Amino acid sequence: MKQLLTIIVFAMILTACGAGTGGSAKIDIKVGGKDVSLETKTSGTYKNVKTFTDINGKATTATTFQVGLANYEMDPATPLTMSKPLTSPDQVRLMIQLVGEEGTDSKSEFKPGIYKADPQQKYMSLNYLAVFQFADGKETNTNFDTSFSASKITGQVEIKSVTADTVSGTIDVTEGDKSVKGSFTAKIAVKNRQTSIYQM
Repeated sequence: MKQLLTIIVFAMILTACGAGTGGSAKIDIKVGGKDVSLETKTSGTYKNVKTFTDINGKATTATTFQVGLANYEMDPATPLTMSKPLTSPDQVRLMIQLVGEEGTDSKSEFKPGIYKADPQQKYMSLNYLAVFQFADGKETNTNFDTSFSASKITGQVEIKSVTADTVSGTIDVTEGDKSVKGSFTAKIAVKNRQTSIYQM
């Protein structure tokens, strides 16, 4: 009985920390002239609050949601642990950051909907997209330009469903010869709650 209780508690801790995803979600990535298929082994999410200040000094807020997807045992406890450098050529990590609706805050949660890859769109938008790989003995990263007004980026991330502990959706984003397309499910970590202020 004691052993069974220990197993149950350990399983609850893994869920709270965002470990594992399950399912058959897969993302096809094309960067640097190479095709990579990312089958998620571990995932994590993190939440912040972004403040936009216009030229007249008016400030508005929006929740940002960061999603980390990896094909290895990533530590999803915090943004820093999710960003630990890769150590082998077979490892791939995808980081996605979405901006929610205007007026949302630290208490707001993921909302199903379409988040556009459009630098001209502040809210319900793709704010950051990067692919991390390992080559020549070190980690390399490829960023998609989500902020420059002349960016050629197109596409969207669609959040299809949200439960108490998971978020599922699809991504279809292209910028020049780079693309990220597929479906994903990520764990919503109970502990990953933080409020930060960004000025724009």
